[in-house]
Amino acid sequence: MTEQRTILNRLLDKYEKSRHLHEPGASTRRVMLRVGKNELPEYVYQNADIRDAYNEAARALEAQQLVWLEWVKGWPVLSTVILRLEQVMPCYAAAERVHPGVRAKQVADMVNGELEGVDVSWIAAWKEDVCKAAAERWKIPAFCRKDAASLQALLRAFREYSALPGGITMRAFSSRCYSDTKFFERNVCDLFLKIAREYDAELAFACNEQELGVKEQLAFLGIYARPELYELAGNCTVLTNRGSICIGAAPYGLALPGTLVDFITAIDLTGIGCITFIENKTNYDAYVMAEMQPDELVIYHGGFLSPQKRRLVTLLAHAAPETAEMRFWADIDLGGFRMFRHLRELVPTLMPMRMSGECVDSFREHGLERSDEYLAALKKEAAEGKYPLFQDAIERILTYGVTIEQEAFLNA
Repeated sequence: MTEQRTILNRLLDKYEKSRHLHEPGASTRRVMLRVGKNELPEYVYQNADIRDAYNEAARALEAQQLVWLEWVKGWPVLSTVILRLEQVMPCYAAAERVHPGVRAKQVADMVNGELEGVDVSWIAAWKEDVCKAAAERWKIPAFCRKDAASLQALLRAFREYSALPGGITMRAFSSRCYSDTKFFERNVCDLFLKIAREYDAELAFACNEQELGVKEQLAFLGIYARPELYELAGNCTVLTNRGSICIGAAPYGLALPGTLVDFITAIDLTGIGCITFIENKTNYDAYVMAEMQPDELVIYHGGFLSPQKRRLVTLLAHAAPETAEMRFWADIDLGGFRMFRHLRELVPTLMPMRMSGECVDSFREHGLERSDEYLAALKKEAAEGKYPLFQDAIERILTYGVTIEQEAFLNA
């Protein structure tokens, strides 16, 4: 009966917000619905049909010993409906509702079972938090409180993602997970990325620094709306299992599709004495046209490294002659320092270019003013020893209160 379920659900909502849920017997307060305080808004006692239907439903629940009733003296009008705490589990059954403790265990068992063996760090961290909250507080993610369909779809995406050998297009990924090329984008993508941003520190950093859109965030994780393009210029040859690609020394460069990376067998950098990574696209284009040297390979960094781009950078670093100079040019700010630090994990001999304290001195009149919070964060990270090669630049930034964007160099 609809009225019975309505009454029970209203009572159980209050029960789940009370101490009784986690500490049975710890409180003497009753769990009840007070009609006069509109705690059962469906009970419109001025309407005889509605009032009689709810009165009948309430009496039926009382007969089942699930509730106690109190009435307005002298009137056939409910005053209070009180939950019988010793009958909580039968109340859940009658309401066709799952007790939070039972539901939490179901969710934890599902998450543990579906993600067993998954070693992607951010997924594993999410799994640990969800299972801990379920076990200790019977708390589960809001999106799976009503039913398990959304959780099941998300877990399938996590499981398949963890098993990917490399990058994949979004539609191919969706087909792999759900046998439907658009299901992921329509039903799972937003939640997938929300969790990834919370638990993947590098993705969160990239989003904060560049305000990445959905497609860029997915690309960062190795799921592409379409294959990425990697721009580079210089005298090098990329060898694949189907032939070779000569980038050429002309001051224009080429863009290699991300799908090519898995098929690269070697990269010939015999004539290269310097490799320069440039974060900003405008500066990359200007540098290639006006400053690139005959023995130099210039690579557009682009601000973040997706899995495929990381692989390409690793291939280039391994192919470079031992004597080759490795340089990185980005904004002189916290984001640029962090990018350098991450890139240096792949290219150990990497050194900064045009990111010194002298550069801050030269362009401070065109600098971007920073808040006290930003400067405090920079000072804290510097004190932790994260950016030893930028100590002089950081000192100038803290002195002047400004950072320098790469575009400032184009107007020099």
